[in-house]
Amino acid sequence: MGLFGDLRRLQKQANEISANYDPAAQMRAGMAQMQQMQQSMQAQTADLELLRIGTPGAATIIGLTDTGARVNMQAMVRLDLLVEVGDRPPYPVSRETLLPLGAAAQTGVGQRVNVMVHPQQPERVLVRWGV
Repeated sequence: MGLFGDLRRLQKQANEISANYDPAAQMRAGMAQMQQMQQSMQAQTADLELLRIGTPGAATIIGLTDTGARVNMQAMVRLDLLVEVGDRPPYPVSRETLLPLGAAAQTGVGQRVNVMVHPQQPERVLVRWGV
């Protein structure tokens, strides 16, 4: 049909897009993603603080659950750990963390991992994969 037929088709596509476009839903989705990223950045900052001030320890994985979330192709998992640090008796801690691709094959219930533990808040634990 030529130029005018192409223009009509383009106008029809634009009308279909406009009919299904919901700016409020787009805004809500964007805000939710921004909040999720902000929480992720806060968690990363807390982990960096643990690397700086934490006490080294070890933990045994007593539970491992895939949350279904992925970040840069890395699985977000829920770890149940039995943490051993200093002269304190072993205690349980649960936390969500990213499981690096290289550590996935070596991680399972009963495996031992190195951790850094916050000196005043022992429930704050950072798993140090591959260390």
